[in-house]
Amino acid sequence: MTRLLALLDRAVVALLGLSLLTLVLVGGAQIGLRVTVGYPLPWATEFSVVLMIWATMLTGYVGVRRDSHLSADFLGLAMSDRTRRVLRVLALALSLGFVLTYGWQSRLVIDAMEGIPFTSIPLTQPVLYWSLPVGAALMALALAEKLWRERRPQER
Repeated sequence: MTRLLALLDRAVVALLGLSLLTLVLVGGAQIGLRVTVGYPLPWATEFSVVLMIWATMLTGYVGVRRDSHLSADFLGLAMSDRTRRVLRVLALALSLGFVLTYGWQSRLVIDAMEGIPFTSIPLTQPVLYWSLPVGAALMALALAEKLWRERRPQER
């Protein structure tokens, strides 16, 4: 399982790098064409928004895997190791419940957007909103793996 997650980590990070490069190239082309030719790319803004939302949702997975999300542990300083562990497991379980809930409920948004096209790109709105359940599923996988490891804290 660890190897599979490591492979998934590399794939997601590579995809994020490609997304960033694409955003920079499209944004640069947009500015360059507007300044030099006076004609911007009509699809650049919508395309960039879709790509940025997907990158944001994928970044959530990377943040969970690397424990790089924001946190403050002021209360934990005065608690025993056992109490801190219980609270850590509770926080992971609540986070898992949250991403599973919003991932599942995002299907309502996807269904509501069905058939609504973008203005300048030949795609419909669900392409944007599919980032929600995909990101949620990846974050749920990462959170479930953390919960699994918490059952044997000596192996962390």
